[in-house]
Amino acid sequence: MRRKRVDWDEEMKKSEKIRRRGFFYTLGGFALALFWILGARQMQRNYSFGPVIILFFFVAAGTLLFTVLARRRKK
Repeated sequence: MRRKRVDWDEEMKKSEKIRRRGFFYTLGGFALALFWILGARQMQRNYSFGPVIILFFFVAAGTLLFTVLARRRKK
């Protein structure tokens, strides 16, 4: 039985597509969480959501920085 030859260029394209899709799912999750936080803020005006929103942006920026640095290190 003969093995099928692996097209590494095609495999790299598929891996890049999967990585990009995962990144957009992460961004969508962050957007959904931010929407939820802002909605909770509208429902409870007496609670201070400033620190929560600032923390959220720091986590999002850290995730973005981590993905950019990981991609540069990979190349």
